[in-house]
Parts: sequence; C-alpha cells; structure tokens
Amino acid sequence: MEHQADLVPIKVCILSAEAGLRQRLALDCAAAGYQVDQEFSEDQQLVEFITASDGDHIVLIDVQHQREERLQLMKRLSAKRPLAIVALTAEADASLGARAVQAGAQVLLVSPASADDICAAFSVAAHQQAKHLWLESEINYLRDKLAERKLIEKAKGLLMDSARVSEAEAFRLIQKQSQDKRAPMVDIAKLIISASEMVKEASRSRAAQNAT
Repeated sequence: MEHQADLVPIKVCILSAEAGLRQRLALDCAAAGYQVDQEFSEDQQLVEFITASDGDHIVLIDVQHQREERLQLMKRLSAKRPLAIVALTAEADASLGARAVQAGAQVLLVSPASADDICAAFSVAAHQQAKHLWLESEINYLRDKLAERKLIEKAKGLLMDSARVSEAEAFRLIQKQSQDKRAPMVDIAKLIISASEMVKEASRSRAAQNAT
C-alpha cells in the first residue's frame, strides 16, 4: 500500500556507503510516498549537494557504519540552518539517539523500517525542521526590533539634549516625522543620529582649525 506524505519537504537524500542499502531505502521511501532526489555514498558529496541546493530535503543518513564521522557530518550540515535529518541505525539505541539529536537529527530510524515507520519518521523530521525555522525567524525578528528600539532611544536622547525637550516630547517629534514622511520611526531615528554625528564632526573640525 502506498502512503502519501502530507508534509514538505517530500524530496529525500540518502547517504550510505552500501549500494544495496541505498537501493532498498529508495524503494521504501517511494512506498511511503516520498521522492528520492539523490543518493550518496560519500559524506562530502552530500555536503556539497545540500550546500548548493536552494530547496529543502529530508536527509536520511546511515549511521550504522562510521558512526562518529556521521555524527560530525550531521553537525556540519545543521550548523548553518535547520535540516530535516533522520539517522538510520540497525538497532534501537537510546544513547545513540540522544547523540544523533544533539548532532542535528530529529529522529532515529531503526532498519529495516516499514513504509509506516519511514512516513512517521519523515513527518516528525519535517515538523521539527519547520518548528526550528520558525523559532529562528522569531529570534531574528526580536533581535531586529531590539536594535530598532535602541536606535530610537538614542535619537530621543539626542533630541532631549539638543532641543531641551522631555522624553515624551522627543518621542512625539520622531513619531510626527515618521507620519509626515511616511517612513518607519527607526529610519527617522537613523537620520537624527546621522545629523548629530555630522554636527559633532563639524564642531571637531572647527575646533581643530581654531587651535592651529
């Protein structure tokens, strides 16, 4: 019975040094409703493919052999961005499973695996990848908002010093400029900071000239 995967990415990359295992895994993945995009026998081939690829793949990595090398490989692959990685082993091993997750895998799949097992493992891996990507996006958003807030606070301080206004009045001035120019408040803040730095530089140049 053919299973239909309900999550993206549905393309799969398989890494195993054993040709027979790669072929069997490709057939099992197809039975689970997943398209095998590439098969690799060497780690570097997979690294180069994932690095050059624009799309997302579920990465099925055989860790039955060269276990330490494959764990290091998963760390390399997931260092830049979250990937949907499934580690394949010959037996259930809680210790290996924990190490695989720490290295970047989401699931430990025990071979031989049925189409149901593969579908479940791939679904979990894809869900976890999507969750990690969302969390990274939220972190980046909050980091950007914090940076913007710091710029606005700095611009407010400059207005308070130069125009002798209160903090609330300085905020309203930036807000009004933002509305009048239809520009984000952070852009107005950057203009205020830039203008203040130009004034300071001009003052330093004048002072240097007077000193000579």
